[in-house]
Amino acid sequence: MQKLRRLHLYLGCIFAPLLIFFSLSGIWQMLGLQSTGKGGKPGVLAYLSTLHTGSHLRAAGGATLASPVFEGLDIVAALVLIATVILGVVLAFKFGRGRDALICLGIGIVVPVLLVLLR
Repeated sequence: MQKLRRLHLYLGCIFAPLLIFFSLSGIWQMLGLQSTGKGGKPGVLAYLSTLHTGSHLRAAGGATLASPVFEGLDIVAALVLIATVILGVVLAFKFGRGRDALICLGIGIVVPVLLVLLR
């Protein structure tokens, strides 16, 4: 179990900056803040959003920061996020109270489903 905790720690620290960036860029895209800047040129957020949206979606003027190599890194980061979340759940059951972890996991499943169904 110590090896799982160490793996969770290192993977989390390595990929945390990228995952935080993708979370933040997802927020500003959901809020519509990635509009163009002055003169119809892409604003900073629109330009940075091209990393999140992929190279096939470009900011105004055709600008993009994405590349096939970065998209590969994005896939790796997504897989690491999935792995570290699973490791976190395993650690929650192992080192926390199993019943409390199960209740929290249930809430994390039920609430989003209800919000989708009640829209």
